[in-house]
Amino acid sequence: MKHIFLLFISAMFMIVACGHTKTSSMDVNTLIGTEWVLEEMGGRGVADRVQSTIIFQTKERIVGWGGCNRYFSGSRSDGRDIDIGPIGATRRVCPAVVMDQEARFFKALEKANRISMEGPYLLIHCEGMEKPLRFIKLRRTDS
Repeated sequence: MKHIFLLFISAMFMIVACGHTKTSSMDVNTLIGTEWVLEEMGGRGVADRVQSTIIFQTKERIVGWGGCNRYFSGSRSDGRDIDIGPIGATRRVCPAVVMDQEARFFKALEKANRISMEGPYLLIHCEGMEKPLRFIKLRRTDS
């Protein structure tokens, strides 16, 4: 009986340990030249076939695709914290679902306050959002 109890406790520790992914803060310099595609916004999936991306062009500048329009912005980071300035974008018109996602994406980016990695995911935490923007790496843009 004692062995079964110890086996049970060991199994529980392994389940808890395997289910927890380490979140780490980061140096934004390591992101320069990388492109990331949005998978979740505030814990909800994004519209199918609508790719919203972020490219860390330099330590002080991001660019990307909102889903309908190209965008750009200034950014500042000390590793853990991030501040993204107002978003500038082209002015194409797309279907309502695409425009809605893009507007929510731009609004969230402008309220970004923290950046981290969790496994393969880039997380950008935004003021007023319970869950962060979650991105997966698309590619390096300088290769």
